[in-house]
Amino acid sequence: MPTQLKENQILHSAATLPGTEYPAEIYARISSFELWKSYFTQNKFINTPQYLGALVDVIRRQGFHCPFHLRHVAPDEIQFGSNYREGICHGGLNSRQRAVWLELSRFQGERPDREMRIYAPEAVTDFALLLRGRYVKFIGSEYAPSPEDQAALYPIRHENLQKLSFPDGAFDAVVVNDVLEHVPDVDLCLSEVARVLRPGGALITTFPFAMGNPESLIKARLTEDGIEYLDEPQYHGNPVDPKGSLVFEIPGWNILRRARASGFSSAEMVYETSLAHAVAGGGFSGIFTLVARR
Repeated sequence: MPTQLKENQILHSAATLPGTEYPAEIYARISSFELWKSYFTQNKFINTPQYLGALVDVIRRQGFHCPFHLRHVAPDEIQFGSNYREGICHGGLNSRQRAVWLELSRFQGERPDREMRIYAPEAVTDFALLLRGRYVKFIGSEYAPSPEDQAALYPIRHENLQKLSFPDGAFDAVVVNDVLEHVPDVDLCLSEVARVLRPGGALITTFPFAMGNPESLIKARLTEDGIEYLDEPQYHGNPVDPKGSLVFEIPGWNILRRARASGFSSAEMVYETSLAHAVAGGGFSGIFTLVARR
């Protein structure tokens, strides 16, 4: 699949899944809800169990090529799980994280690993350890809300995405894996990430995405009196907090407008399904990744 599509281009591979008319690869860069609606209306197969099932069935039989480890992964080396977005795991990466890695490597291009300055708000995960092993200028952190939590976390770095400690233009790329939904003020977070990126730098991030909604779904908000719950409290796993992390919002397509308003020159949702690299979603066939350029 070509890696340098222009904004609002959509490509289906000529190759199909065996015994079907479904494309083996989908790669789309979409900058508006209207374009997504038009595309989905004409290609509703991407949200069918038949397509996702056919895709995963081939991966189960033939394995895939890992774009990070650069080798073929045999079927008996894969841990599938029931949620393919978080499953199809091998070598410290799941399906969603391979989609993130593919976007990071496309952004990096031919630039040497040793020159890339990358930040991620995770330090103890397998993904963070892989980045630390490849990029000498990688910095990872975790969030610790109190001085006691920060002392317990030491020497792992503490950072707050709403008030980063880094200087302006410090990084080439910021990679955020399923964290934005836990940030009380996403707009402030986006502004801070834009601030610490160099001109031309990129934010590459995934999150539970309300792909059918033009606006975000607000679950809770932080007020002067504490947390106000607008829906049943929802928590996701946190590698440094057994209680998990509260979900404040599920971003919708307005996240693109909000990113542009926060200092990014462009923002788009990348939608990718890949038989070659085992990128598959947890309902929809593919993975949504927000890519915003400073």
